[in-house]
Amino acid sequence: MLLGEYAVLHGQHAMVCSIDKRIYVILTPRDDSKIILDSALGSYETTLSRLDKVAPFQFVLATLHAFKKYIRTGCHIRIESEFPATVGFASSAAVTVATLAVMTEWAGLSLSTTQMIKQARKIVRDVQGCGSGADVAACVLGGMVFYRMQPFVAEKSPFLHPITVVYSGCKTATPVAIKHVQEKFAAYPELFSRLMNTINECTLQGWAALNRQDWKALGSIMTIQQGLMDALGVNTEEINGILQLLRRAPVVLGAKISGSGLGDCVVALGECLLDSSRMPADAEQIRIHMASEGVRSEKV
Repeated sequence: MLLGEYAVLHGQHAMVCSIDKRIYVILTPRDDSKIILDSALGSYETTLSRLDKVAPFQFVLATLHAFKKYIRTGCHIRIESEFPATVGFASSAAVTVATLAVMTEWAGLSLSTTQMIKQARKIVRDVQGCGSGADVAACVLGGMVFYRMQPFVAEKSPFLHPITVVYSGCKTATPVAIKHVQEKFAAYPELFSRLMNTINECTLQGWAALNRQDWKALGSIMTIQQGLMDALGVNTEEINGILQLLRRAPVVLGAKISGSGLGDCVVALGECLLDSSRMPADAEQIRIHMASEGVRSEKV
């Protein structure tokens, strides 16, 4: 997430990008009614008649349930990931989109990118109770995406830029972070509304800067929104330490929390290699790049 956190949950815009780390969902049909799931997180076995949302496979099982009327036999699903689930790279959105794509292929259906985004967004929200779908849009479309829930907007930019990402060493679940912000601003609804409007303005100006390839302006706007993230109360001491290191790097044009905060990742516009000895304990730089390609289906 480059711009628009929290505001995107309230009908405003966000700017998000896809990265070159993938989740693979490999489906093999069976002759019986068994559903067998395997991943690095463990294994789970059930049947077509019992597609309960059981962790850690709740997003996969919810997607299977959405396709229940099209499924005639069981299947074996293997999930492989190029990044750990503990790092906040929208793994829930990615595995939902990948499962949705493979189920669509298996059922012989055809979904437009808009239909896929909306269907995957619905599944994610049904499972976790909240979520804008901005991460889903990035997974489906790839590249840098301008997004809004309603009225629906999901527009892909042709431009990419190097980024630096640092995992802060801990992660707070998105619903927990959202609840934290809601409780903090329960007595200040007008202030909260103005913050959301200002974050939205950051996104609008950031998208305009991107389209004219004014990377310096985009980086400055990211840094401005980081100040608003701090005002929301989702900053941490570890994140502050990472931000200070990044802002000292001459190639970094701007840096901020990526996502709901209270841990997770910091993203910077510009690529640099940080001195790990100067980073907070448990923090880790993750070498990634933006990726122009979104979801894809392959038959083997």
